[in-house]
Amino acid sequence: MSLECILSENSKKPENQVNAENVSFADIGEFTGIKDYVMECPDAKLTMNAKLFLKDLLKFTGMEMSFGYMEPNSVGPFSHKHKLNEEVYLVLSGNGTMTVDGRDYSLKEGSVMRIDPQGVRKLSSGDKGLCYICIQTKRNSLEGYTMTDGEIL
Repeated sequence: MSLECILSENSKKPENQVNAENVSFADIGEFTGIKDYVMECPDAKLTMNAKLFLKDLLKFTGMEMSFGYMEPNSVGPFSHKHKLNEEVYLVLSGNGTMTVDGRDYSLKEGSVMRIDPQGVRKLSSGDKGLCYICIQTKRNSLEGYTMTDGEIL
């Protein structure tokens, strides 16, 4: 079964999309507008409201990144873990709880969290809802970073 997610026909669409030789660009709108995006995973018969994956939109080759919004006092549709990818969650606004391996971690605006691939996780929002970014990348794949990978021209 393929678990690829695609932008739903019923979803808000990014604007001003450009894919050029060395750059990909799109306007996805204000973070409050994440509520209007809908992703579908047809093989799993799963629809994700208020979610936007960026891998295909921006042609990522080494990571996945998504924006998500959860209405107040809601619970994610499933617990999950990964085979290879660690995840980093950055909370943009609101509050909630991330449960990892049975332990609850309180989230609020400005919270950041990294979860190892094997950590079983489930996200819930609090009374303010939850707007977040999730970044996935292969564990132990980072070879250079910041100035060790950059070249000043």
